[in-house]
Amino acid sequence: MVRTSFLLAILAASAASQTFDVASVKRISLPPPRGGLKREITPTGVSLHTATIGNLLEWAYGMTIYQVVGPNWLNWPTDAAYDVDAKTSTPTTEAVLKRMLQALLQERFQLQFHRETRDTVIYALVTAKGGPKMRKSTSTGEPKIRWTESFGTVYERMPMAQFAFSLERPFQPRHVADETGLTGTFDFTLDLAQYLLDPVTGEVEKDSIGRLDEAGALIRALPQQIGLALQRKTVPMEVLVIDHLEKNPTAN
Repeated sequence: MVRTSFLLAILAASAASQTFDVASVKRISLPPPRGGLKREITPTGVSLHTATIGNLLEWAYGMTIYQVVGPNWLNWPTDAAYDVDAKTSTPTTEAVLKRMLQALLQERFQLQFHRETRDTVIYALVTAKGGPKMRKSTSTGEPKIRWTESFGTVYERMPMAQFAFSLERPFQPRHVADETGLTGTFDFTLDLAQYLLDPVTGEVEKDSIGRLDEAGALIRALPQQIGLALQRKTVPMEVLVIDHLEKNPTAN
């Protein structure tokens, strides 16, 4: 009994010690600074600036934004973004830093959640009718993406899994999975100008909430330009379900 009590005391002390020595969590004014999320992780601290709650959960729990079910303000577009700076006096591992950030989120945002498996809508990247229209890469080296001046993107030495991942941003919070069955790497160009600009006025067309309708443009462009398509499907996926979350953190 004494030995068991001693062990429990050690475990409790260890859990309590896994908190930052100094932590600042501030909700920032919008619109956010240019450049988006800025993240710096060192052995003695975590710094995430212009971060949504979705960004914080993604790093702390290893759950991508399509694996988190919660309020609609978790990710962009949102009016809730934060600067988090947290330090520890003793260098430690990234795994411990993640646990420290988890504790910080639970303390400052009163985060409560549970995990479960749910049927989740994703997009599957598949070959379109008529087959792919891309060139097999003939050069070697790392994949490369470069942007042109008017909504064009040039892909070089691009594997399909990486291309599917690159499509996720405009479809957030939906996951895009490569189901093309295509191996190797490819060179191709996507030009979204004709799908994003009004042919009469030349003005950018926007979606129902005033954003650039990049997702809609990609759905139309992929089959026509490179012979691929996006299909909605439902798959079982482990998700983190938020039961309670405050929008404003407690004071520093």
